[in-house]
Amino acid sequence: MNNNKSLTPGSPSPATLHTPLSNLTSNDLSTSAHSWEYLRKQARQFENELEQKLTSYSKIAAQVGRSVGYSKEGEGATGNSSEAMELELEELIKKLTSVVNSMAEVVDRPSTTPTNPSMMHMLQRHRDILYDYSKEFKKTKANILAAKNHSDLLNSVREDISSFKSGISSETDYFLGERGRIESSHRMTDMIIEQAYETREEIGRQRNILLNMNNRMNRLTNMFPGINSLIGRINLRKKRDTIILAFIISFCIILIFLYMRHTSS
Repeated sequence: MNNNKSLTPGSPSPATLHTPLSNLTSNDLSTSAHSWEYLRKQARQFENELEQKLTSYSKIAAQVGRSVGYSKEGEGATGNSSEAMELELEELIKKLTSVVNSMAEVVDRPSTTPTNPSMMHMLQRHRDILYDYSKEFKKTKANILAAKNHSDLLNSVREDISSFKSGISSETDYFLGERGRIESSHRMTDMIIEQAYETREEIGRQRNILLNMNNRMNRLTNMFPGINSLIGRINLRKKRDTIILAFIISFCIILIFLYMRHTSS
């Protein structure tokens, strides 16, 4: 990711991207990085980079899964590349989250940018993409960690078998190995519990988003009371058309039945 791109005329400086809207003056708001178009371009750029790196990260996860139980040298090289990719993905997710939060601030400040349904829809779309990419990253990261733990467990079992065959294993070594396997199981259990807590937090976040969207839709409905009557007339016409269609279909079925009965007799 190149952060040294030259700014186009009228584009804000990168230093203002992380400045809260509440700390900007009215003059800053017109030229800052919180401009809706600029933030939208930034979000698309980070989303494209995330998609490419997640594809590479998934390939690394597949390599880690295939290398389970093989030489530690190959696993170490793959592990180092996966850790470097994790850091890059975490940094990109943080940046995209910051941009999406800035877009939400723009939408929530009517004095700065007039709120319209298209902006709200676009903001929700970027939020959904961020959520999907974060979820995919966490899932792939968990798969890599599980594969590494599985590999460590297999290597530990092989070492135990080799030590037993060579006649140098002892009761103390056996119990130490058991202790290591128990600790590995505890780590995996802690990881699963942590993922469960994160899932609960994400569900709560989605619930808040839906509540906010419902409140905004209610406000829009109250601003335009004629919409309710128009929707009611449309629903009434749809019900009437449905009843007429059902009556015609029933009549045709009765005619077909009478015709078949007449021909059979």
